[in-house]
Amino acid sequence: MKDHAPRDLMAVDWDSPPPIEFLKSISVLELGDGVAGAAAGAVLASLGAEVTTVGVAGAVAHEMRPELPGGEDVSDSLLSVVLRAGKAVATSPEDVRVADFDVVIVDRCDLPVVGVDAYLDSVANDNRSVWVTVSPFGLSGPQREWRATDFTVAAAGGLLGSVSDKRTGTPVRMAGCQALLSVGHVAALAACHGIDEWRRTGRSVHVDVSAQEAVAATGPVLRLSQELLGCVSLGGSGRFGAPAGLYRCKDGFVHIMAMEDHQWRALVKELGEPDWAMEYMDPSRRIDEPAAINAHLEATLSSFTKVEAEQRLQRGGVPATAMYSPAELIDVEQYAARGSIASLHAGASETRAIRSPFVVVPHDGDATGGPRGIGGLRVAEVGHVLAVPLCAALLGAMGAVVTKIEDPARLDMYRRNGPYIDGEPGPDRSAYFAVMNHSKTSAVVDLEDASARNAVLDDADVVIENLGPRRARHLGLDCRSVSDARPTSLAVSSSGFGHEGPWSGYRAYAYNLHTSTGLAHLTCIEGEPAQIDVAWADLISGIALATVVAAWAVGPTSANGAAVDFSMAELAVGRFNEFLAAAALYLEDDGGDRGLGLQRQAPYAPQRAYRTSPDGPWLAVSVRTDDEWIAFCAVLGDPDSLRGTRYSTARGRLDDADAIDREIERIVEGRSAPSLARALQGAGVPASVVLTAADLVADEHLAARGFFPEIEHPLWGRRRLIGVPWRFVGREPFSLAPPPQLGGGVTG
Repeated sequence: MKDHAPRDLMAVDWDSPPPIEFLKSISVLELGDGVAGAAAGAVLASLGAEVTTVGVAGAVAHEMRPELPGGEDVSDSLLSVVLRAGKAVATSPEDVRVADFDVVIVDRCDLPVVGVDAYLDSVANDNRSVWVTVSPFGLSGPQREWRATDFTVAAAGGLLGSVSDKRTGTPVRMAGCQALLSVGHVAALAACHGIDEWRRTGRSVHVDVSAQEAVAATGPVLRLSQELLGCVSLGGSGRFGAPAGLYRCKDGFVHIMAMEDHQWRALVKELGEPDWAMEYMDPSRRIDEPAAINAHLEATLSSFTKVEAEQRLQRGGVPATAMYSPAELIDVEQYAARGSIASLHAGASETRAIRSPFVVVPHDGDATGGPRGIGGLRVAEVGHVLAVPLCAALLGAMGAVVTKIEDPARLDMYRRNGPYIDGEPGPDRSAYFAVMNHSKTSAVVDLEDASARNAVLDDADVVIENLGPRRARHLGLDCRSVSDARPTSLAVSSSGFGHEGPWSGYRAYAYNLHTSTGLAHLTCIEGEPAQIDVAWADLISGIALATVVAAWAVGPTSANGAAVDFSMAELAVGRFNEFLAAAALYLEDDGGDRGLGLQRQAPYAPQRAYRTSPDGPWLAVSVRTDDEWIAFCAVLGDPDSLRGTRYSTARGRLDDADAIDREIERIVEGRSAPSLARALQGAGVPASVVLTAADLVADEHLAARGFFPEIEHPLWGRRRLIGVPWRFVGREPFSLAPPPQLGGGVTG
C-alpha cells in the first residue's frame, strides 16, 4: 500500500440520495484515490453503499484537467470531484480501521511503492472480509510488478489500438480516463462477487482485479472473438449492413447505422426516396458498395442540420444520432426528463453532471429474508446483440443459473450472422454469439405465446431484456410490467435511451451512442472525429447491468423486488462527467470551452504512442515524474537533445511536449518496441506495446493468468473464450461453460 501522506479532501455532495439502495448498509473503504479505485467506490456508492475515501497526496486524479475553479486555494480536478461525490471523507485517516469495513478497495495502479509479495502478506494479515486490489497487470504473472497509467493500460488492454487517426493510423486515446474508469466499474462488480463468496463461505476473500484484463474485456472484444475462434472473415458493422458511419451535415455530423433491411427502407423513405437509393435495395449490394452509398448520402445530408437529420431518420425507426458536445449534452431534455442530471456541490462551486443511468421503482415493504446471493440466482435473459447477453454471461460465470430465451421468429442478430467459427455458417457457429453467451442454457420460446413465455419467466428471480421499449411493452416484458406481475423479482430493461423521456423511442447501436454521448466530439483530431473501432457503449453497459443485478443479489433488500430502467446513453454520458461539469461551470463565461483541456488532459508529458518501425508495433509511454524522466532518458541512452534544465521539470516538459515527442520519435526509430517497453518498465517507467487483438491472444502474461479459459463445445471442439477479468487470490481463474446450442439447453 502507499506510504504517501494522506491528503485533505473537500467533501462533495449530490443534491439527492442515490436512486438505488441495493447495497445499503454495506460499508466500503477506498484507499489510494487513483482513478480506478475512486471509480469503483463511486459505482458502489451509486448503488447505496456507505463509502469512505482516504485521499493520498500526489494522486494523479486530483491533477487532471479540466480543473475545479477557485484560484490558488483549490488544487483539484473535476474528475476527482465527480468520483468523490456521495462519499464520506476521512478527516482523520489515522483513526480509520480496515476491520470496520465490509469491503476494502486498494488502487495500486497509481505509483505502487510496495512489492507484490510484501503487499500480499500485508493483506493476508489485515483482511477480515472482502479486499479488492486493483493493479495494472494483476497480482500474479510475469508482469505483476509493472506500472501503468490510463494511457499505457489502454495500450496493454487493446483499447488504444482500437481508436485511431483516420488519416495517419496513429493510436488515439479516448477522451477522459476511459480505460481506468472501466477498470473501476469492473472492480465494483468484482467486489459484489467477493461479498457473495465471503457470505457463502464465511472466509475472507481477496479479489485480484487486473486492469489489463478489464480493459481487454471492455475493449477489443469482437476482434478477440475472431482471433480466438478461427474466423476467416472480418466482422464489424459494415458486414451486416450499410450505411454505417459518420456523415457530415450543415453544422456537424450524424451517425447512421442501417443494419437491417427495414431500416434501409425507412431511411430511403424519410429522405424522399432519392433516385440513387433505388439502385441499392438489395442488401448484399449495399454491403459491397459502401463508398458509393456514403458519397450519395453525404450529398443528400448536406442540406440538413445534424439534429434535423437525427429527428427525421429516427422518426422512421433508423438508428441515427447527431454528434453532441458536452455543452449541448448538459441541457438535453431527455436527461432532465428522466432525472439523471443532478446538481453537484463542491466547496463554493455548484455544477451539474449525470447522477445515475438507472430509473428505479422499488416495491414497498420490508425484506422477508437475507440476501439471495449470486450463486444459484435464476436469471431469465431476453437479450440480443451485446449488452444484455454479456451481462447474463458474466452472471453465469459468477454462478447464476442463466436461461437465454430465444424467439425463433426473431433470433439474436449475433446468432444469425457471422463472422463464423472456422468460416462455417450456422446458428451455433457465430463467434460473436459464442463470446457473449457462454455459461447459459437456451430455451426456444415463441414470445407472442403468453403461456409459454410465462412458464419460463415465472421461475426466475431476475428478468432482464433489451428488446426496445415498444416491443417489450407489447410483450409485457418491460421492467414495470414484469415487476407488477412478479413483485418479488428484479426486472431490468436496458435500451439506448431508457423507457421514459422524449428520446425513449430512439433506436441506437453502440456506435450511435458514441456520437450522441460526447465520445466522438471529445475524441477528435484537429476537428475530425477519430476512428473508433470498438463497441464501447455496449461493453461498458454489459458490465453496468451485471453490477446492478449482482448488487441487488448480495444486498440486504434482495428479498424485495424492483424494476430497473437502464439507459445506455446516460451511462456513456456519465463517463464524461468532468466535461459536462466543466461545461456547466464555464458555459456562461465563454461557451463552455475554458478548462476542457482536451489536448493535454493529463498533467504530465511525454505521453504518447511512438512508432519504432513502419511495420512494427507502437510503443505507448507515460512519464509522470522527474525521476521517471531521468530513468526514461537513461533507457534511451541519455541523448544530449533531451538533457538540460529545459526539460528538467514537469511543467517544462508539458509546455514543450510536441518538440519532445518529435525528438523521441527520432531516437526510437529502428528499435524494438517490446524491448523498450521491458527496459522502461524495469526502470520504473509506465510503458507498453500497443497490443492488437492478435497480440493479446498470444500474450504470455495473459496466458500465465489463464485469461482465455478453454471450453469444450460439441460442434467446434476445444476452444478458448474471453475470461472474467478478476479472480480470487489463491484460487484458479473462473471457468466458463460453452455457449448453448439453439434450444439445446446445456452444451457440454
